Amino acid sequence: MTEFPSPLNPLGVKGVGESGCVPAASAIVAAIESALVPFDVKIEEYPVTPALLFSLLSTHLRSS
Repeated sequence: MTEFPSPLNPLGVKGVGESGCVPAASAIVAAIESALVPFDVKIEEYPVTPALLFSLLSTHLRSS
């Protein structure tokens, strides 16, 4: 594989590599929300950590 640095910036980097991973975050959040529909959980931040899920579920269980 031959690499060709970009002449448009001093580092020679290109921003194409991120495009494949950007939609993954929303897909992961949507899947978790779908699994937690009975708990009416709405996730508004990423990454979804165990602590965040515990907090969201605890809030739901306290209000039930």
